[in-house]
Amino acid sequence: MRQYLLKVSAFAEREKNLADVVLQVIINSNMEKVQKWKGSEQTMCEALRILMKEELKEERVAGLRKGRLEGQREGRLEGQIRAYASLVQDGIITVEIGAEKAGMSVDDFVKEMKKAGYVIPAV
Repeated sequence: MRQYLLKVSAFAEREKNLADVVLQVIINSNMEKVQKWKGSEQTMCEALRILMKEELKEERVAGLRKGRLEGQREGRLEGQIRAYASLVQDGIITVEIGAEKAGMSVDDFVKEMKKAGYVIPAV
């Protein structure tokens, strides 16, 4: 029975993929008409929104998740730069060490320090 279910699910997935391909070909070949429908008939747009509701929701959630992760990465990097820049400004470590610890070139690290308002001590 399990083998039968696996075959059926694989068949269903293949059918879905084929349907997606056919739909894409139809849309691509009729793009002018689709644009006309899209602009002139709100009913068509609303119908597509209703039909694609779950897919649109999934895409939105995935986009939000991706944005959050990118924001977290950027925040961590900014926090690291600020921490090392503070140590450089206080003369505890050199600019070179700060750049190395932040995983940046010295020039990029200095630019980021200046942009954040830190002062690079004279050597």
